[in-house]
Amino acid sequence: MSLREIRENQQIVRRMKEAARTQVVSHAYILEGDGSVDKRCLALEFVKAVLCGNRQSDGSSCDCCISCQRIDHGNHEDVFFVSAEKNSIKDEAIEEVQRRLANRPNQGNRNVVIVERADTMTVRAQNRLLKTLEEPAPGTMILLLSENAEHLLPTVRSRCVLYRLYSHGAEIAENVSLAAAQTGEHWLNREPFYRLVKSAEAALSDRGTALEFLDALELWLRDCLISLYDRGGELSSNRWPQTAPQLKSIAGRCGKAEICKAVDAVEETRQDIQHNINTAYALKGMFLR
Repeated sequence: MSLREIRENQQIVRRMKEAARTQVVSHAYILEGDGSVDKRCLALEFVKAVLCGNRQSDGSSCDCCISCQRIDHGNHEDVFFVSAEKNSIKDEAIEEVQRRLANRPNQGNRNVVIVERADTMTVRAQNRLLKTLEEPAPGTMILLLSENAEHLLPTVRSRCVLYRLYSHGAEIAENVSLAAAQTGEHWLNREPFYRLVKSAEAALSDRGTALEFLDALELWLRDCLISLYDRGGELSSNRWPQTAPQLKSIAGRCGKAEICKAVDAVEETRQDIQHNINTAYALKGMFLR
């Protein structure tokens, strides 16, 4: 298997392939998703692509070189796993991680650590890991697999690239993006509350869909903001039902300050949902801010 065969979370898979292709790889990632998402599989395919000795043109692994085979068989010398012991990852496990990362890689130019159930790390273990995140050794690549990244210290989260994963299919993701674009337009146009709630109905079903909706809504707001400064027509809005000129018109009517205020509201709502506030209540409250 390789990244090119993964059909879920295509936007994140594309980012992973691009990182592997260009070798512009962050020292730390958080892969967040509920228990139905195979985070370990995606993490391993990402690592395979980064370490592959015969990488494909799209950035995915060849899936057959020595490095890929060793990762598949679980015996790659430069890939180290950390798992919870008695329901938590303790300081001693992270101390071993630091010892591993202090050594030079055996095969290539990267040392990789995959921490499963990273949100079970004790505070002491997280603070120890923080030292590594702040001053990583060259070639360090750490992947934290988590069901809820909010259980990680803010200082840890801030030093990682966060990839939020979903088990939903492409059709659901497309519907959520459409709902986000329609809702965003109603919101910035200050249309009635009932219309906002109706356009956001697709996001009210469960926590995962709501978080995906908020990601899409924030991306839509970002594109609106960019459109205000897009003088050369470089902004492509092919992901949205609105054209680039329409986004610019919407943004121009409400202004930069209003868009930034909406982005802040989205961020606050995401935190509310991650802190287990009722999804429908949190989203409806967002529109009233």
